[in-house]
Amino acid sequence: MNDIKALLDAVPNNKNIFTTLLKAHSILSSHTKCAVSVSGGSDSDIVMDLLELVKSDSCELAYVFFDTGLEYTATKQHLDALEHKYGATIHRRKPRKTIPIACREHGIPFISKDVSDVFGRLQRHGFDWSDIAENATAEKYGRCKSALDWYFSRRPMSRNGTSIFDIKRYKLLREFVIANPPAFKISERCCYYTKKQTSTDFHREYKPDLVITGMRRAEGGRRAGSISSCFTPQSNQSPDSYRPLWFWTDEDKAIYKLWRDIRYSDCYEIYGMKRTGCVGCPCNSRAEQELEITKRFEPHTAKAARNIFGASYIYRRQYAEFKSSFAR
Repeated sequence: MNDIKALLDAVPNNKNIFTTLLKAHSILSSHTKCAVSVSGGSDSDIVMDLLELVKSDSCELAYVFFDTGLEYTATKQHLDALEHKYGATIHRRKPRKTIPIACREHGIPFISKDVSDVFGRLQRHGFDWSDIAENATAEKYGRCKSALDWYFSRRPMSRNGTSIFDIKRYKLLREFVIANPPAFKISERCCYYTKKQTSTDFHREYKPDLVITGMRRAEGGRRAGSISSCFTPQSNQSPDSYRPLWFWTDEDKAIYKLWRDIRYSDCYEIYGMKRTGCVGCPCNSRAEQELEITKRFEPHTAKAARNIFGASYIYRRQYAEFKSSFAR
């Protein structure tokens, strides 16, 4: 414990950073094979640095990057820099279906993964967007009861009368699609094929007893809503799951970055972006603004994203205008 004690003595006066380093050291010491997702984003940069600080010979770390087929050039260059900095190997894994292929075959996202999933399922069952709740039965539209319940707000509400799994979470969305039915296929399957399935394939081959990601509670979203702590024990033959930055704030990240003199990818340091990920993903409310930035530095990347997701951008702008018309 001498090394970890010396490290903890040098930590900034920050409870989250101190606690995380101590916990990460303990968790790694109790596992033998760890798969660590590396995205090239700021969260995963901090996770990688943190793990390199507390790692031990008893636990093998396998860093893996899931190449979706639509990535920033700056991200790929940053992965090379990380390998050089830490003397580590980051495994690049390509999916069975890249984003362009998955979107062409299944459809493109719209607003969020939840909305994309529900809309895609309803489309596949020939749903009439202007149908009324009394007529929209599971018998009429096949096996998509949960999607129908979401669309017609038939799910139980929480005590405060809200639910994240309800169309009412999105202001006037049902009214909008009744007036403007989507003319393109909608789906969240691009994320499934490029990330979830690719991750499953890697874990099946590598057989880790621990999986680490850079998820933070502050990011919100569907996954964050279903998780209550930074560590999830093994279940159904799945490995343990650990999220070192789960309780971290943006301020904690800034303090750690300064302490460890971390340099993020050019997407952050030069382009001025606040986040990275799949280029131009329509689930990002700032997708089009970020594509304008991307066009200045990586015009071919920006053009590819617009070619793939263009219909979703247009539809989202129409939705925004629809909401604005009611606010006047």
